[in-house]
Amino acid sequence: NMADVVWATLEKYGLVGQVLAFMMDNASNNDTLVEAIEQKCNILNIPFKATHSRLRCMPHTVHLAVLRASTF
Repeated sequence: NMADVVWATLEKYGLVGQVLAFMMDNASNNDTLVEAIEQKCNILNIPFKATHSRLRCMPHTVHLAVLRASTF
């Protein structure tokens, strides 16, 4: 699962507890990833809230809006 890979990478580089947010596209599986990271942080009493720490990539969002608008 993606969260396990991300978590292992954070551990490898000593970044567990230092990440404030994730910048991602709008794919729903990214919500699942950040929620899983929140659960792992909760176990270690690391303050991290998925709802506050999942940032959407603005250029990706604008691109999707332009694609949608071009269909009209």
